[in-house]
Amino acid sequence: MIIDFDHFRARILQDALTEATAQYWIHRAYQFQQAAPRPDEFRGNATAEELRQRWRNCKDTAQACLRHAELLRDSAPEEISDEVWRALQEVA
Repeated sequence: MIIDFDHFRARILQDALTEATAQYWIHRAYQFQQAAPRPDEFRGNATAEELRQRWRNCKDTAQACLRHAELLRDSAPEEISDEVWRALQEVA
């Protein structure tokens, strides 16, 4: 079996970057979930409708972040980008 080590190294780096990017969007989803108003929190001058709208916005944004992470993972294996090839050439 012939192994193209340059391609193998590039694939490992590209997959790691894709996974890291997906993980970033999962973390952003968590942050929006945590930012959604809760019934036991101080509400200031916000009306119940304003709080419901804020809750919906946070939940919808969190869901969009999760879908983005899923798209990143489902498109694997992502094409090896020019940036990955250049980075590997710089360290070679």
